[in-house]
Amino acid sequence: MSDDAGVDRHAVTLGWFLLFLVLVQFGYPVTLLGPAWAALYLAAYVGAALTAFRVVRGTRRRTAPVVVTGAALILSSAWVLLGDRDGIALVVSLSSLALFLVCVMSALLRFVYVRGRTHELDLVLAAVCVYLLLGGFFGALHGVLETLVPGTYFDQAHPDAPVPWQQLVYFSYVTLATLGYGDIVAVSSWGRALSALQAVLGTLFITTVIGRLVGAYVGRRPHPPDRDVP
Repeated sequence: MSDDAGVDRHAVTLGWFLLFLVLVQFGYPVTLLGPAWAALYLAAYVGAALTAFRVVRGTRRRTAPVVVTGAALILSSAWVLLGDRDGIALVVSLSSLALFLVCVMSALLRFVYVRGRTHELDLVLAAVCVYLLLGGFFGALHGVLETLVPGTYFDQAHPDAPVPWQQLVYFSYVTLATLGYGDIVAVSSWGRALSALQAVLGTLFITTVIGRLVGAYVGRRPHPPDRDVP
């Protein structure tokens, strides 16, 4: 089988994974519409877990953690869906989500930074996936922190209520993009430290990925033959 066929197949897999990532990272408002919509959202996460397995499969060292954490995520999310939406089940679900995203990110980061010869399309798709995974990972951590220590974050629209995990997903991506709208803010020391770390990592990732893309493009360009200087 040709290398181009393998590249195209991997790009398609990354494309499907990116599609499911967009659905689960930005489709979270549907979980506020009722159990049926929350179940549909969970189904999207099942799709994300299955495509993540296809993305990282190849070595047992990378595949096994994705399978285990993905299964834990789906089971704990079903537990939340069945009723315990503010207690230990939510903490377990968000923690499983964070571990699952770390396992997938580690495989994709190796693909982005370690592999020598990488097709540009695969590299771009993997980098975008990592960026979205980074936002989801910190969103899960923000959710765990707010669930364990209510009042870690403050929502100006609802000043007397704990900030739900859905709003903290939004806060995570606003922080990752360093937009700083100010409608939701971290008020505790740990919340601020986590937010600052996220902003720094997001900026560093974008900077290094741009350098990686430029290096990959320049490395694949044919070099003109040397000409004798008279």
